[in-house]
Amino acid sequence: MKKYVFGLGSAQVLATTAAVGVIAHCFAALPGPAAIVVGSGLALSSTAVVLQVLQERGESTSRHGRATFSVLLFQDLAVVVLLILIPLISPNSSKGGVGFQAIAEAMGMAAVKAVAAITAIIAGGRLLLRPIYKQIAENQNAEIFSANTLLVIFGTSLLTARAGLSMALGAFLAGLLLAETEFSLQVESDIAPYRGLLLGLFFMTVGMSIDPKLLLSNFPAISVILSLLIIGKTLLVTFVGRVFGVSAIAAIRVGLLLAPGGEFAFVAFGEAVNQGLLSPQLTSLLFLVVGISMALTPWLAAGGQFLASKFEQHDVRSLLPVESETDDLQDHIIILGFGRVGQIIAQLLSERLIPFVALDAGSDRVAAGRALDLPVYFGDSGSREVLHKIGAERACAAAITLDTPGANYRAVWALNKYFPNVKTFVRAHDVDHGVNLEKAGATAVVPETLEPSLQLAAAVLAQAKLPMSEIQETINEFRNRHLSELTELCATSGSSLGYGFSRATSKSKSFTSDDENQTVDGTLAI
Repeated sequence: MKKYVFGLGSAQVLATTAAVGVIAHCFAALPGPAAIVVGSGLALSSTAVVLQVLQERGESTSRHGRATFSVLLFQDLAVVVLLILIPLISPNSSKGGVGFQAIAEAMGMAAVKAVAAITAIIAGGRLLLRPIYKQIAENQNAEIFSANTLLVIFGTSLLTARAGLSMALGAFLAGLLLAETEFSLQVESDIAPYRGLLLGLFFMTVGMSIDPKLLLSNFPAISVILSLLIIGKTLLVTFVGRVFGVSAIAAIRVGLLLAPGGEFAFVAFGEAVNQGLLSPQLTSLLFLVVGISMALTPWLAAGGQFLASKFEQHDVRSLLPVESETDDLQDHIIILGFGRVGQIIAQLLSERLIPFVALDAGSDRVAAGRALDLPVYFGDSGSREVLHKIGAERACAAAITLDTPGANYRAVWALNKYFPNVKTFVRAHDVDHGVNLEKAGATAVVPETLEPSLQLAAAVLAQAKLPMSEIQETINEFRNRHLSELTELCATSGSSLGYGFSRATSKSKSFTSDDENQTVDGTLAI
C-alpha cells in the first residue's frame, strides 16, 4: 500500500494544509505560523471514528476502505511532524521562531529516533512475542493472557511516545506484531471489551469539548466554516484520488470519509494555544467545528454509498475493471463467475480476510456485488486484457465457476496460456467436460454434481430412518467407488478428474524432490 500511504496520503495532507492555510491567512487575517497550524490541524481526519465506521459497515477491505486507511496511516505519521513543528514556529521558540536550520535539525533527529524505535519494536516483537504467548497459552490462564496483551499494547505505545512518535502509531505496530502470531484471534477477542469502553470514553471527551453557548452565539460562522471544511476537503481528496488512479466513485467516497476533522486536531490546537500561536477563543471555535464534523462521519459514509449505488447501477462503464484499482494486490485469488458458487467462495475468502477479485459478465450480479462493497468487475473471463487488468500475473489461484462449459474452457485456456503461474480450479458439468478442462490446463477439476447429490441422498436416507452410522458408511463407500472410477478414467485419459486425485496416485511410485512438490499439491487438491 506504499503508493497510497506515501503518495495519496502525503498529497492529501499537503494540499489540504496549503488550501486551508491560504484561506485562513487571506480571509481570516491569521499570521503565517498560525495559518500553518490551522491548515495542518484541519487536514487531519479521525482515525478512530473513520475506522470504526468502515468496520461497522463492512467496508474495511473495499477499494475506498483501503485507500482511506492508507491516508489515515500517513496522517498519524504527519502528526509527529506537526507536533515537532509547532514549538519551532511559535513566538516563544528558544531557537528564534521560524528558522530553517532549527527545523531541519529537529526533523532530522526525529527521523533518526523514529527509524530506530520502529526497527527495535518490530525486531524485538518478532523475537519475543511468539515464545512468550506460547508459554502463557500452555499455562491456560486467561487473565494472564489478557494482561500480557494489554502490556504489549501499552508498552509499545510508551516506547513510541518516548521516541517522539504518537502512541497511536505504537498501538498500530503492536497490532501488526500480534496479528502475525497464531494467537491473533484470541487477542482480538480479549481486547474487544477494552476497545468498546475506550472508544466510548473518547467520544464522550469529544462531546464534552463542545460548548453549547458558543455554538448558539456563533452558529452562522460555525456553519460556514463547517460547510467549507467538508465540501473543500471532499473536492480536494476526490481530485487527488483521481490523480493516483482511484476510480471516481471510490475517490468521492474516500473524500467524504476524510472530510471531517480528527482527534489530533484537539492536541495540535491545544499545543498551539500553549505556545501562543492561537487565541483560546479561536481554538474553542475550531474545537466545535472539528467535533461536529466528526459526528457527521456516519452520515457522510452513508451518502457515499448512496451515490455509488445510484451511479454504478446506471453506468456499466463504472463496473469495468481498471488496472489502477488492483495494482496493490499480490498473491490474491481470482473468482471467475459471481453466481451462487462464486458468491459462496467470495464469502469464505472475505471471512478469512484473503484478498480476491471477482469477474462476471452479468451487470446485475456485478452491481449487486458492488452494492456490498465487494471487488466485483464486469468483463469477459476469457479476455487476456481483462485478466491483466485484475492483476492475473500477480494472482496465486483462480476459482472458475462460470455458467456454461464453453465459458469455463475459454477461461482455463486463457489463464494457462497467458498467466501460467496461476493455479486454476474449475467445476465440471460432466466427465467429458472435465477431461476437456484438464486438457486445457486446469490444475484441478471438481465434478459439480457429486457432493450436492451425496448430501441430498444423505438427507433422504435419514428420512428413511436409517441409522446415522449406516448413512455415513453408505455415502463414504459411494464416494470412494466414484473416485476410484475416476482414477481409472484418469489413467487412460491422462487427466486429473476428481479434485486432482490421480495426480497424487500416479506420481507416488517414483518421484524426485520436484515430483514430491507436485504430489503434495495434488494431495491438497483432494
